[in-house]
Amino acid sequence: MTKILSLVTSRETEKINMALNFSKRQKAAGHDIRILFFGPSEGVLAENEDMKNAIKADFPDSDRPKACIAVAQMQNIDAKLKGTAELVRAGEYITKSIDEGYAVITF
Repeated sequence: MTKILSLVTSRETEKINMALNFSKRQKAAGHDIRILFFGPSEGVLAENEDMKNAIKADFPDSDRPKACIAVAQMQNIDAKLKGTAELVRAGEYITKSIDEGYAVITF
């Protein structure tokens, strides 16, 4: 089984949707997928209801994407991300994922 961390940093909706669709397809194929929103992508996610609904439909609570807590607090969007993404320390999450054998793909 392949282990992938989809690191979503872009503020472009098309790239974020590409990351989510890729991750959804790979998860359906049986791969171990993690998703982390980091930086500009967090602001887009906080404001895009369609994207939030797609995440809730495609990634149940146990597979819910993560988002950087520091960025969310700095942009004052942490409340808007709750229920869609779990807030974590991005640097630690990335390092831990690499240590656990995840390949990082950046969108």
